Parts: sequence; structure tokens; C-alpha cells
Amino acid sequence: MTTEEINKGSRLIENLMGSTIKVNQENVKDIPLAFLATEDMKFHQSWKWLMPVVIKVEEELGYPVTIENKRCEIQAEGEKFEHEDETKILAVWHAIVQFLEWREE
Repeated sequence: MTTEEINKGSRLIENLMGSTIKVNQENVKDIPLAFLATEDMKFHQSWKWLMPVVIKVEEELGYPVTIENKRCEIQAEGEKFEHEDETKILAVWHAIVQFLEWREE
């Protein structure tokens, strides 16, 4: 995965999440996206960053996200966004980015 792909995905996720990722977990600070450069975002590396995105897609947007082994699938309005990768987090990240690209069209 190139730096350009990572940055593009991070920008898409930032657009969805807004200026701050609220982490509803005791002793874990929220993530202030507004003060970070795109290349400093860690959605592709950290579950702390990525899971609030999964929760928003499921609970606020209403689209089911299925994560199984190293594969992720999102179903939305007759479309299916799925990805399998060498790690679970990369599979989820790629499926989320595919889904967000579709939403922008």
C-alpha cells in the first residue's frame, strides 16, 4: 500500500468522522483529527482509530460490517464492499475505504 493510498483513505475517513473521533472507552482519550496532518493519521494501523469508524458505519449509517478472520464485508443498498488481506485491520481498512469511495460518487 502506498503513502498516497493511505492518505487518500485517511482523508475519506476524516470526512466521515469529522474533526474528532469520540472514543467511548474509559481511560482512552478522544482523537482530535482537526489538528493532525493526514500522514499522521493511523486508521490503517490502530484499532483504536479504526473501530469508531466501523461503529459509525453500522450504528449511524445503518450498514452491516462483517469481520471474519482476515476478511471484511460491508453491504450497502445492494452493493457489497469486501476485502481480504494479510491482516484483519488492513482488510477492514480497505473495505471501509471502498465503501466511502462509493458514497462519494
